[in-house]
Amino acid sequence: MLTNARSRNVKSYMKALEPTVDDSTGDQFMKNLLKHDRTNVEALNSALCYLSYRPAPELLEFAQELAQDALHYGVEIFIMVDDNNFNISAVNVSPNVRLLQIPREESSRHNYQKAISSGGIACTWLYITSWDKALFYFCALNRNYSFVWFLEEDVFIPNVQAFRSLHELYANTSDLIVPRHGLNLDGSDGLWRWAMASGKFIPPWACSMANAVGFSRRMLIAMDQFVQWFGEVPFHEFFFNTLAVQLNFTIVTPTELSTIEYAKVFYYEDVRKQPNNMWHPIKDFPKGKLWRKSLINETLNHNHTFTLTEVEMLCHESQNMRNIEQHLEDLFIRFEINKSNLSSNVRRLWRQRFSDLAEECQKRNVSQEIVSFLIKLVDHIYKLPERM
Repeated sequence: MLTNARSRNVKSYMKALEPTVDDSTGDQFMKNLLKHDRTNVEALNSALCYLSYRPAPELLEFAQELAQDALHYGVEIFIMVDDNNFNISAVNVSPNVRLLQIPREESSRHNYQKAISSGGIACTWLYITSWDKALFYFCALNRNYSFVWFLEEDVFIPNVQAFRSLHELYANTSDLIVPRHGLNLDGSDGLWRWAMASGKFIPPWACSMANAVGFSRRMLIAMDQFVQWFGEVPFHEFFFNTLAVQLNFTIVTPTELSTIEYAKVFYYEDVRKQPNNMWHPIKDFPKGKLWRKSLINETLNHNHTFTLTEVEMLCHESQNMRNIEQHLEDLFIRFEINKSNLSSNVRRLWRQRFSDLAEECQKRNVSQEIVSFLIKLVDHIYKLPERM
C-alpha cells in the first residue's frame, strides 16, 4: 500500500500528466526527463550484466568466452551476484569478467527495491534482488556505458556470435530492446498484472517479459530519475516498456528474443534451427554447455550455406517445386543459421529486398506460402522499432 502522502503525490503526478489546452504533453516530471540530450544513443562503450544468485561454473566459463570476443567490439562483461555470502574473490575468472556485489541495505537506501516483486507477503524475499542491484549499479553508480544489457542467468545464448550480431544490429539505434511489447491503451485490468501499473502511470501502459533486456544510457537516466521520484522500482515487466512509451523512446523487439518464454521446455533441435536466438528458461547449465559444443561440431561437419539468390528465385520457380513446404522450412533453417554472419548494413538492405520480393511475388500470383515466407523473413533479418 502507498502512504497517504505518496498517494497524493501520485495523484498529482497523474493529474499533471493529463493534457491541457496550453500543454499537450502535460506532466512536468516527464518534461524534465525529456530535457536531457536523448539523440545520441550510439553504443561505443557498452556492457552486458548477468543477473545471478550464485554464478554456476558454466555461466562463468561462457561469460569469459563472451568477454574475450567482446574485446573486439567494445562490450564489457559483468555478473551481479545476489548472494553477499558468496566469496567472489575466491572465483578464478578472467579479469575481463567483473563480479559485483552490493549490500541489500545500500540498494534499498537509494530506492532500488521491488523491481521483480509482484506484491504480497509471499514476495518479501523478492524486495531486493540482483535486478535491483544491477539497476542501481548501471543507473546511478557506473554511468560509463552508453548501452547496457541485463540477462538473467538462465537465459541461454548458443554462441558468442549470436550476441555480437544482436548487439551490433540494434544497440546503436535503440533505447529499449525487449522480447515483446504488449500495449494497454485504456488502462483496463485484463488478465495480466496491469493493476500494478495503476498509481504509477496513467495509460497507455505496456509490458514484456524481461529476462533479457537492453537499455540505452538515456533510458537508464530516465529510470533512475523515476525511481528517485517514486521511491522504488515499479514491477519491471511493465516499468521498462511503459516508461519508454511515455517518453516516446525507441523500442525494438528482435525476433532473436522471441524464444524468451516464462515456462517452456526447449530441446536441442529447437536451438539448432535458430542458433542466433536467446532462449529462456534453460536452467540446466551443463546441458547448455553440451549444446554449444554440439552446435560447433555441426557447423564443422555440415554445409548450411544460404544465398540471397535462393530467395530471389522463389518468385520464378514456385510452380516447379513439388514440396514447397519442406523447401521453405529447409531454407528458413539455413537462413537462421547464417544470418549472424551478415553485417548490420547488409541485414538492413536485405530487409528491403525481402519486402520487395514479397510484393513482386504477390503481383505474379505466386503461392501464398511463399509470400508469407518472404514476409516472415522481413522481420527475421531486421526488426523495425515498435509503434504506439
